Amino acid sequence: MIQRIQTLFLILAIVANVLLFLYPVLSITEFTEVKNEQLETDYYELSAAGIADPSPDSKPHLSNIVVYPLAILTSLIIILVAYSISRYKNRLHQIKLNKVSVLLNVILIAAVFLNYPKLLTDFSIEMNLEMGAYFLLVSLVMLIVANNFIMKDEKLVRSMNRLR
Repeated sequence: MIQRIQTLFLILAIVANVLLFLYPVLSITEFTEVKNEQLETDYYELSAAGIADPSPDSKPHLSNIVVYPLAILTSLIIILVAYSISRYKNRLHQIKLNKVSVLLNVILIAAVFLNYPKLLTDFSIEMNLEMGAYFLLVSLVMLIVANNFIMKDEKLVRSMNRLR
């Protein structure tokens, strides 16, 4: 139901996750060692949509396999939250779906903040968090707040049933 406050928070969580496809999550700088000197060779950005390379001549050493975990988890979170919105009549099921979404979001945050692409390459790279990484945190907060409001609704309905 759209008029419930938790639906607004769930929609904001969806928007935050969709923005991961539009904004970079990590900026990656590759280095090459030449005669004991580290030289910057390439710079590109990683988002859920793929690897964006601002310079057209260079080709990143990271393959698109690095993008798949980010894209799959983000898409799964979007689908779960959208399905959760449609399950507004069954609050207990909605709470369970949101808990799974929170768990997936925490896994995604841990992967991004622990720089998971470093695990998938043997090149010397440096990573910096970009604006997209903070959308993950916004999404997590929105899911937790929505879950709290859903639990409040459930508690209110149960208390009304006791009065009957």
